[in-house]
Amino acid sequence: MCKHGTYKEVSVINPNQNKKVVVVDACIAEEIQLLNNLDIITLGCCCGHGKAGEITEYVNAFGKWKEHHSPPHALIDSTSVETAKIYGYRPFPYYYADGEHNGVWQMFLKTGCITEIDVEVWHETN
Repeated sequence: MCKHGTYKEVSVINPNQNKKVVVVDACIAEEIQLLNNLDIITLGCCCGHGKAGEITEYVNAFGKWKEHHSPPHALIDSTSVETAKIYGYRPFPYYYADGEHNGVWQMFLKTGCITEIDVEVWHETN
């Protein structure tokens, strides 16, 4: 887990993305790179910044929302679901606020931090 603004570069294999190198939260960068190396197409990711389970509120074009922060996770392309399962991940469908799925799946990562204490420990050791 890392504080906002702590990033590392990762080479991605998403054929629909112009950039082949993107920045991701440093504490999950190695795992995101590994996923891409295993031919799992990542579409986005977030380490959660130690706020897993905390309630957050936000507003978008579809209204005002209240939900829990997710633990470290990645969004993957539907073509990568079976490969992700082979490596022990448990992907599930991801739905946008408008109710659309668009072939995007979400899965929790094996790295990253859950609490703010985990964040501090990660920064002390990295």
